[in-house]
Amino acid sequence: IPRGAADRVMVVLGEHAGRVGRILEREPGRSRALVQLERDEAGQVVPLDYDAVCHYLGGHEDD
Repeated sequence: IPRGAADRVMVVLGEHAGRVGRILEREPGRSRALVQLERDEAGQVVPLDYDAVCHYLGGHEDD
């Protein structure tokens, strides 16, 4: 999981696998993060376990 505020992550497990998003909030005690998915018109925010995301260093989806 990235350490910086609002870092980008890629979801690697579950129904949102392959999606890129931005961390809005961390819950270290529960090993979870609230992630806002990119390219989602509603700006969907999903709680995800740390094991379900990885730091994303790729380009923006608009590139």
